[in-house]
Amino acid sequence: MSRDFDNFPTLDAVIKDKEFMSNIWADFMDTFVVSLREYLSQYGVFVPRLTLDQRNAIQSPQEGQLIYVYDAPVPTVPSSAHLQIWQVTSGTGQWTQIV
Repeated sequence: MSRDFDNFPTLDAVIKDKEFMSNIWADFMDTFVVSLREYLSQYGVFVPRLTLDQRNAIQSPQEGQLIYVYDAPVPTVPSSAHLQIWQVTSGTGQWTQIV
């Protein structure tokens, strides 16, 4: 992992024995990313589970944002739960059901 922020012109506090805070943070992030990759390769991804009202309360969804709506009305499908993704087309965004 890159440690670009080691050269950022700011105070980099020495913790103990010339160990800098930025080094501790970078080492933590390296470990976290490796752990996350291992976990996801074994168990998969957890998608946020929301009600339709919670989905509608999202003020600024980001393109590609994925959610699992468990109470949306779907007349042709026996189960009302489904994945939705925020897609922007021609400058307009909308939630699209993933079938």
